[in-house]
Amino acid sequence: MSHGGVIERHVAMAIERHRPMADVSRLVAEELPPSERTPWLRMADALERGDVAAGTKAAAASLACWIPLFASAAGDPRVPIRMLQTAARPPVLPKPWLWLFAYPLVVVLLALALVAFLAATVLPTFEAMYVDFGMQLPAATRAVLALRPFMSSVWQPIVAAAGFVSLPWWLGLRRAARSATVTASFTRTLARLVAADIATDEAIALASHAAGVGPQDPAAPRRPLTHAAVAALDTAPASAAVLLDAIADCHDDLARGRRGFGEWFIGPVLIGFVGLFVGFVTVALFMPLIKLVGALS
Repeated sequence: MSHGGVIERHVAMAIERHRPMADVSRLVAEELPPSERTPWLRMADALERGDVAAGTKAAAASLACWIPLFASAAGDPRVPIRMLQTAARPPVLPKPWLWLFAYPLVVVLLALALVAFLAATVLPTFEAMYVDFGMQLPAATRAVLALRPFMSSVWQPIVAAAGFVSLPWWLGLRRAARSATVTASFTRTLARLVAADIATDEAIALASHAAGVGPQDPAAPRRPLTHAAVAALDTAPASAAVLLDAIADCHDDLARGRRGFGEWFIGPVLIGFVGLFVGFVTVALFMPLIKLVGALS
């Protein structure tokens, strides 16, 4: 059966079993940010009207909020709690990673642009002034003034090279962390469906659609369907659900570790280097003036 057919069949069963959950779905939507409400409101409308076609269309667009209904029997008192738990885990979005890793990289590129601006405007003024005074310049000041011809000739290639090098690096980090997060989401969804005695192939198809990934084949597993998850599926449904939850927790921990590494190490280190460089340039430029003022006094 195709993914569309699997979704339609489970939507029909969910509407038949859980039509009273329409009001709960609306209440959940009210507690969510506006950008996350639409799938829950569409599910509530489909449940309220008993409209399988509308429900199938809504589930095909955003399946995650339907998983608690698919995985629960009629009258199960745990359905509202499961809906709230699902709402507490919004879909994976790339924006936090874009901000996390692009921010320090943008700072570095802005620092290069600042040096280029100094090389074109401020440094010639300081250099002419020091030549007029005939001063013996410290090594640090000479090094900074030497940046002017260098940056004037090669700053554009440096900026372009920084962009070409940093983009693949950022994409690799984002993909690695996102992969761990998506794997955790997929595996946790699979655990809920398997615990409800849904056939393994259908559970994998639904979990894949909910996680936004392509078809998964247990005979040749690849992320987000891991070898550990395939091994867990060979056990009884209740045991498989427990094992899959544990596997999902491992991937959640991995994703948090990667986010922490980027947030608390990579970003501050890059920004620290930029701060040290700007401070060095400032001190080096004014060092001769400070010595001159001291000599005159």
